[in-house]
Amino acid sequence: MSLRNTLIVAGATGYGAFTANSLEGARACLAAPVDGIEIDVQMTADGQVVAHHDYWVSRDSSRLNGEWLAERGPALKTLTLDQLRAYDIGRLRPGSEYDVRYPDRQSFDGARVPTLSDLLGALAAAEGPRRLLYVEIKTDPTDPEAAPDPVVVTDAVIEALTAADYLAHAKIIAFDWSVLRLAAARAPGIATAHLTIPAALATSAERPADSDSPWRDGADPHHFGGSDLRAIKAHGGMEWSPYFTDVTPERVAEGAALGLRIGPWGLSRAEDIRRMVDLGVFSATVSGPCWGDV
Repeated sequence: MSLRNTLIVAGATGYGAFTANSLEGARACLAAPVDGIEIDVQMTADGQVVAHHDYWVSRDSSRLNGEWLAERGPALKTLTLDQLRAYDIGRLRPGSEYDVRYPDRQSFDGARVPTLSDLLGALAAAEGPRRLLYVEIKTDPTDPEAAPDPVVVTDAVIEALTAADYLAHAKIIAFDWSVLRLAAARAPGIATAHLTIPAALATSAERPADSDSPWRDGADPHHFGGSDLRAIKAHGGMEWSPYFTDVTPERVAEGAALGLRIGPWGLSRAEDIRRMVDLGVFSATVSGPCWGDV
């Protein structure tokens, strides 16, 4: 950590440097100069909150009995924790997209999908000041059969954070803005951030031509002159969390005028992180290991 004002947070336990969403990656990040870690969470069939990005077991980062999966694995919500932990998530399939993108990423053979409680234990055991935890709750209003139920998973996350006495050091983030409303009702005062996707990357999050986006929980930006920031403010938000390329001096000024913090994600290069720091963003979620160069 440094004297800069912008918080540096390791996305998905430093997915560009270490095994994503893993206990091993979290411990490695906690030994690095970061202010906190970010994780993606969803639920198993037996009600365990686990850190995992995809709704299904990924064929590009999962081995069963030492063998790479031939196709996409089962949906996490259909597996018990014990069944999910049969998969080794410690390295990437050779030649896969992320393996090519992050050739120097450290592997942890034998790593298993951790629970939120496992990761909270690692944070509590880390030396130095208590680090932040950004929890992205993964739901999908366009595909509820694959994704966790928003009420159930949000309640379970808040319960785990409360039990670990970590509410004051945690932030709930989500693309599904209904999750943020639920979290605020369940734990008044908890920090939240409204995630958005730039048009160039948007797919199912795009607003249908004849109706509001199902992701925006009744606060679609088209009701607010196309402004994500004004929509977030109207939704009761505290922070706009966009892909970093959407952050401009003009939008930083708009956020400041509305009293909103800005916390971009998707950063992987030191020069981009420095640009965000120069713009005065509240936090930057980065893949690592370039955080040491800032």
